[in-house]
Amino acid sequence: MPKPPLESLRFFEAAARRLSVKLAAEELHVTPGAVSQQLRKLEDCLGQPLFERRARGLTLNAAGRDYLAACRQALDLIDHATARLTGARRVILLSCTPSFGAQWLLPRLQGFMREHPRIDVHVSTGNRVVDLAAENIHFAVRHGLGDYPGLSACKLLDDELTPVCAPTLPARLDALRGERLLHDEHRGDWRLWSRAAGLELDCEQGVVCVDSNAAIEAALAGRGYALARRSLLQAELASGRLRELPAPPLRSALAYYLIHRPDLLRDPEMGVFKQWLLEQAAAAQNKSPP
Repeated sequence: MPKPPLESLRFFEAAARRLSVKLAAEELHVTPGAVSQQLRKLEDCLGQPLFERRARGLTLNAAGRDYLAACRQALDLIDHATARLTGARRVILLSCTPSFGAQWLLPRLQGFMREHPRIDVHVSTGNRVVDLAAENIHFAVRHGLGDYPGLSACKLLDDELTPVCAPTLPARLDALRGERLLHDEHRGDWRLWSRAAGLELDCEQGVVCVDSNAAIEAALAGRGYALARRSLLQAELASGRLRELPAPPLRSALAYYLIHRPDLLRDPEMGVFKQWLLEQAAAAQNKSPP
């Protein structure tokens, strides 16, 4: 039985992940013609096509989907073994929102780096929903209901909004005024919270910040009152840099979920990082104020 060249397998994995000869060529720093040549070489070796070639790009057929899963596993094992033998640093890519990265993940990440000095974690922040397979990202943290077809998902943190302020402002409900409210891009949050709390509050006034990070920074500076996700601000609340107002939080069906491709955990380092994240989240939930 003929053995396909390793180079062809790497070209196939990139083309199958991006479903585009052009994008695979850009990723591999070769010409589209070189990618097409390697794909034809692999299909000739296997004696059957792996793609349906269309004007808009590539589509994997049934054989291609099966072969891709096996190739990913084999290439991951080769990369892992090579890194271990050569002493190369492993890189884990994680995508998350700016607020989750700045307020929850980054303050904890140095602890993981100390425990695992040969693993680098690269964090990409943004509100865009990334395609893990196409963009070759290992993990993502998403704020949602947990329904992510084709991906493994586990809940990290529950979500609830609570009003907070700096110690320089009175932590009392009667101190809330429309002009003192700090809004993020989800301007309706204060309206939802005041309705749930049974308060009559002018939620149309106040400062609108570009995102929740900016709203929290403004609250820390004593510029007003912000609605914050309690799970992301435990350090600030514990240190007294922010104080909660005496009111029930606004609970939500939404939560923060860690997602990844189902085959990712065949790589031991990926499993180590996932377990660390779950342990950090469990500890954080246990420390949440009542």
